[in-house]
Amino acid sequence: MNKKVKNAKKVSEAIDEIMDKEIVLNNSKNKGKNNKDNTILKNKLKDSSDEISIPVIEEVSDSKNTNSEINYENKNTNKKVYLGYNQRLLINVFGIILFILLAVILLVCSITIKARSNVIYKQTSNLDYKVYLKENDYYNEPYLKKNMQYIANLIDNVDVDFNYNFSINQNINYTYTYYIKSDILVTDTQDESKIIYSKTDKLTEPKVIGKDNSNGFNINENVKIDYSKYNDLVKSFKSSYAINADSNLVLSLCIEIQDEKGNIIRNINSNDTMKLTIPLTEQMINIKMDYNEVNNSDNVKVYKDFNISNKVTFALSLLSLIISIVFIIRLLLFIKKTSAKKSIYDITLSKILREYDRVIVNSRKIVDLNEDVIDVNSFNELLDVRDNLEKPIIFNEIHKGQKSIFIVKTPNETYRYILKLVDLENKEKN
Repeated sequence: MNKKVKNAKKVSEAIDEIMDKEIVLNNSKNKGKNNKDNTILKNKLKDSSDEISIPVIEEVSDSKNTNSEINYENKNTNKKVYLGYNQRLLINVFGIILFILLAVILLVCSITIKARSNVIYKQTSNLDYKVYLKENDYYNEPYLKKNMQYIANLIDNVDVDFNYNFSINQNINYTYTYYIKSDILVTDTQDESKIIYSKTDKLTEPKVIGKDNSNGFNINENVKIDYSKYNDLVKSFKSSYAINADSNLVLSLCIEIQDEKGNIIRNINSNDTMKLTIPLTEQMINIKMDYNEVNNSDNVKVYKDFNISNKVTFALSLLSLIISIVFIIRLLLFIKKTSAKKSIYDITLSKILREYDRVIVNSRKIVDLNEDVIDVNSFNELLDVRDNLEKPIIFNEIHKGQKSIFIVKTPNETYRYILKLVDLENKEKN
């Protein structure tokens, strides 16, 4: 109880001191001020006295701890980060460089640029056949394997398997076409180049297949040849004209490969075509295979066009490019805003410093503020405080072109006015 009485006495003494200060301040005016100014100061002093009266309820040590915690929280919640001219300029430039580089890297990773380049290709082939026999009393097997002698009158059909493999050393876009054809050739017995009769048929329809970003393909085709059909045709031709000539049935796998611009990689009439030669109008035949020349490698120039190989990285590169454009626009607007034309902040600051130069002190460093900081709404209010306290106004520009503070400092209190570009712009808009 005694402790509370002592606290109450201390508070009463503090109030008396405040009232004495008020009287002194009123008497110290040389130029009469209106009652409105005195009322503002009285209210502020009264608020200070109200704050001092808080410790009456609780012990002094506890109230100090509570007040310090409240002040700490207020400082944290009200703290704002302001970026100056150089910081904003650097952020925009850094953003432009970063996202342009990122866009270029992602773009290079996601596309293939058109160009003519040498590629090495390799082709391999295999040819196999079975000779199926008519019903007879001599062979138990339904067919005979390759590389044998065959009796023409016992042949029912010839089953042929073509296999072709093509590979290149890099991925390209290309198209390949293939089919199997048959050629009946009746030639001079002394000179095969002298053709007496020929007939060509396509045994399979041409197949056209396109490949994107591929490095090879494989073909497997099977055909069955009715030997009697071709043999009887040539027999009829020879007997009709009573000629003595050589005759053969030639089966060929024809393949053509083109790059995406139509440049020929392999010609359909290439000399290294797989061929199977079956003699006709003979009593005993020996089937010949010609495919060794196809097993080779070569190099050729192909055309590689613009190609998006990875759509995800391509989309990311476009996004990075858009962000860099946004930074460029921001930078241009910022430079335009802060360049030759003076902002409303610069105009207002220049006016204050010019008109009230006699009462303003320019500080090179930020002045340490007391714990009790009173923010005023305008420079005129701060000027009234200065006139009442007869203290100089200390000026310091925190961020050039953005923010300045004006303070009137007393041993116990600090009156502060903050001039900010953002506030002035918002006020001008409203």
